Amino acid sequence: MRIPFIGLITFLIGFAAAHFLTLNALPGRIMSKAREAMVERGLPLHHWQMSPRVTPETQTIVRPSPDLAYAICLVDVSKAPVLITVPTWPEYGSLSIFDARTDNVYAGSLDARLPNATGERRIVVALAGQDLSRFGDAEQVVVSKPEALALIRRLAPTQALYDAAATLVPASKCGPA
Repeated sequence: MRIPFIGLITFLIGFAAAHFLTLNALPGRIMSKAREAMVERGLPLHHWQMSPRVTPETQTIVRPSPDLAYAICLVDVSKAPVLITVPTWPEYGSLSIFDARTDNVYAGSLDARLPNATGERRIVVALAGQDLSRFGDAEQVVVSKPEALALIRRLAPTQALYDAAATLVPASKCGPA
């Protein structure tokens, strides 16, 4: 009777450890490796960079949509909050912010056709406790760790629309405020 009980306890402890590792340690490690790869490819901190138009030759992630134009910004709020401003788009567009654990902590539309759309989205990303009073009406996103990643997606199924989306990248801001 005692040996099956010890086996069951050992199994439960092992299962709990694997569960903890999968849910807590693995996502942070994945995001850390992704950020390292982006830095190695030359993506600077706090700067929007447009990705090349998706073709079979330029795919670096699994199944990105060839109909979307992507821009990405690495965010670090360890010293100060980061203000993100992104112009809206006349078609489908979205802005997502992922925290250090790969959780999508913000998802907002950039679709200028929506009734509440303005000319741009303003989001401030910060750690808990950082002063956000000076950011006025900017949407606030609080992250638990200083590293984050912001991703813009805009519908651009043609080269002309991709080029138009690329012209909005210099008007987009992603940096300490």
